[in-house]
Amino acid sequence: MSDEQFEALAELLRMRGSASQEAARLVLVEALSAADAARATGVSPQAVSNAVTTCRRGLSLAQRAAGLDIHS
Repeated sequence: MSDEQFEALAELLRMRGSASQEAARLVLVEALSAADAARATGVSPQAVSNAVTTCRRGLSLAQRAAGLDIHS
């Protein structure tokens, strides 16, 4: 995922620019591990996991809405 795609997804999900959002960006855009993203942003690994799960769920729903569901 590119930075531009992540920013669009974050806006769609109404993420608020938190440390958890930055951690999710590090995982999804920069391919850091969740543990490394947690250390880099100062949030708990669980918060990183929750943010990444939210992003992945939102992306899946957006793909379904656009008729691009690749999992069916």
